[in-house]
Formats: sequence, C-alpha cells, structure tokens
Amino acid sequence: MELGIDIGGTNVKFGVVDGLEIIYKSDIPTGAKREGNEIVADIITECKKILAKYPDIDKIGIGSPGGIDSENGIITGAANINFKNTPICPMITEATGIPARIGNDANCAMLGELYAGYGRKYKNIILVTLGTGVGGGIIIDGKPYLGTRGDAGEIGHMIINFDGVKCGCTELGCFEAYASVTALIRQTREAIEQNPDCLMAKNAAKAGKVSGRTSFDSMREGCPVAAKVVDTYLEYITTGLKSIYQIFRPDVIVLGGAISNEGKYMTDPIREKMGNKNVIVATSELKNDIGIIGAAKC
Repeated sequence: MELGIDIGGTNVKFGVVDGLEIIYKSDIPTGAKREGNEIVADIITECKKILAKYPDIDKIGIGSPGGIDSENGIITGAANINFKNTPICPMITEATGIPARIGNDANCAMLGELYAGYGRKYKNIILVTLGTGVGGGIIIDGKPYLGTRGDAGEIGHMIINFDGVKCGCTELGCFEAYASVTALIRQTREAIEQNPDCLMAKNAAKAGKVSGRTSFDSMREGCPVAAKVVDTYLEYITTGLKSIYQIFRPDVIVLGGAISNEGKYMTDPIREKMGNKNVIVATSELKNDIGIIGAAKC
C-alpha cells in the first residue's frame, strides 16, 4: 500500500493507492507563496493523519512541479511554487519513518497514464497536463522517456511566441503562459474587463471569482464573449500540440489536469483545429487521479 502525493500550484492532493486503485483521497491548500519548508510542514501533517488511518502504507511517492533531484529527494526550484532546494523527501521520511521518493509531477502523471490509463492500449503517448502550469510526459515504445537528467518532457516551456507573455520561468512566450489554467483565468479576466456587461462577467460576479470553469460554463449558457475566450484558448493549446505531434508522431496525445474535465468541449474543437485526421487527442480517463497514482508508482 502506497501514499501518492500530487503537489499543485493551488492544492496538494493525497491518495492511498492499493495496487492501481485509490481507496482514500484528501487535499490541502498549497499556499504556494510561502516558504517551501512551511508547505512541506503542512504536507507532513496530512501524511501523519493518513498514516494513522492506514498504518500498512510502506512507501510515499511525491510528484512536484519544477526541478527535481530525485536521487537526494530535493525540489531544486519551481516556477509557480516557492521551493528552493527544499529537501522534501528527507523531511517527510524523518517525520514519518516511511521511505519517500519524488519525481517531476508531469512525469509522475505519465507513469499513472502508462500503468493505469492509455498505456494499456498504446505504446507511444504524449501526455500534456494543463493546470496551474503546463507539464508533459513522453512514452516511447511503452517506456517512459526521461532524458539524461530525468527531467525531459517540459512541454510547458517550449516557446510558441518568441516575444509573447512572460512565463513564471522568466522566459517569454512559453506554451504554459498561454495554455495553462492560470493563462485561461487571465484571458477570461481580460475579456470581462473589456465586456463588463456580458453574461460571463455576471457569472463571475455572482461566483465572486474567476476560475478555469468560468469561460466554459458561460459558453455553454450562450455567452458569445465566453465562446471567443474558449476558442482562443483552445487555439493556443492546439498550436503547441501541432508541434508536439510533428516531432513525436505519437499514437495518442492525452490531455490531463483539472481542465481536462471539460471533455468533448475541449477535444472536439482541438481535433478540428489540428486539421489532421490521423491525430488522436483524448482526455485522460484517470482525470485528477492521474498524478496521485503516478506519484505512488514513482
């Protein structure tokens, strides 16, 4: 029995994994702007609560965005979370007595897809995770491709606009700066500012916030401003996917992350925009569990 931890820019998700089945889940806010050690302290507190309920857990696996020193269990840095050479695995193991391992969050999600998702059907897969940032995983001939240092697949930081929006990594025009949920929220807010009387603006005001769902929900209610936001956002995603497809020619491109819950409202227009009937684009069947399962198996 394993404990999988999926660290995101907004929430940290926990799951007790038995085989490939999640039998218990919980989550806590990340508090990404705090010091890394404070974030880890909260993670340790939640781990202890879970271990009290499931004492048979004998391994803790962690998926985190950013640079990972997997050998020493350190998060060297992350674009959207304040980790700086944070020794998360030694800290968790010292506090719990359970061995802990860590991998890049997108690579962990890739492992989840490999073992419990489309990897059971296809051998060549590109996984694109759309969340606070954009991550990626590469499976070639049924095996994960991790690169020389184990950090391959940083799809979110390929450049799609050389003088574009500044990314959290400090580069300009990264895929992440246009295709992440963070980017979608920014695009939605900009559209609301320009169209304060539109239905999407009213929905956001009613909800008290703008989220990644605001534009999609408002589009389904018939808001033309929201429809334009969604169409532009999917165009950005498609721009990145076209390059990915041309380079790797995978069997399938799998979209993960919370926004993938939009299902056909994402995949149908993306397939049309790809303009190539040979491209299979699908959302992960594992949904938000993909990172938990993959972390447990890292």
